[in-house]
Amino acid sequence: MRHTKLIPFLIGGLLLLGIYGCNSPESDPVTPPATPASDTTEDHADHDHGDHAAVDTESPMAKMMPGLKELSPEDHKSAMAQHMCPVSGEMLGTMGVPEKVDVNGKSVWICCDGCKDKLLADPEKYLAKLK
Repeated sequence: MRHTKLIPFLIGGLLLLGIYGCNSPESDPVTPPATPASDTTEDHADHDHGDHAAVDTESPMAKMMPGLKELSPEDHKSAMAQHMCPVSGEMLGTMGVPEKVDVNGKSVWICCDGCKDKLLADPEKYLAKLK
């Protein structure tokens, strides 16, 4: 009988945990990791990927949209699902329209043409990053 008096408190505690737990920063699936991937400092010959140390106040999704809005609906959905370039670690669409490359029968999105040669030279390395 003593334990039945605790049930409302347990339910209330779980409810509060559920409500406030959903607002934690760790639950945001759109925010990229705080540490850049090891390949983000690679030289891309005729262009660079910007200042990685700069503080950016624009949302990650807003930065992706300019390049992705030019894709067909199917390609847009596919690029959004992949989200990141496996070669540079950049978000797709931040450097313009991302490029779709066929790698071993699989469509892989890259941020720019400068990543294509690296992807095709070592496809297993970069495909492993997508898993």
